[in-house]
Amino acid sequence: MESKTGSILSLIGGILWLVFSIIFIIGCLVAVILTLVKDYEWLVFGIIFLVIGIFFIVYGTLAIKASQWMKDDREIKKGGIVALIIGILGLNALVIVAGILGLVDSGKK
Repeated sequence: MESKTGSILSLIGGILWLVFSIIFIIGCLVAVILTLVKDYEWLVFGIIFLVIGIFFIVYGTLAIKASQWMKDDREIKKGGIVALIIGILGLNALVIVAGILGLVDSGKK
């Protein structure tokens, strides 16, 4: 039995993560470019935030992949575990709930 609700929540959470990450990275790039014009003191913070934005892109991609796994009857548990771990690491409530629903639905076989 596939986890439709968990899959949809994970997909929505992953897409929102990707959109947020792209906006965040664009803002960081603008800040880094403006910092290079004036002074170099804030350059390190801009680079750190760029790396954080890249991590969130990876998290969003993994959340979308977990959503696909939750649609497959044989991989619901794997998708639920991945969604739960990624949701906790990235503090995304939608993906955490999706992971829990995936794990609950994996036990209904």
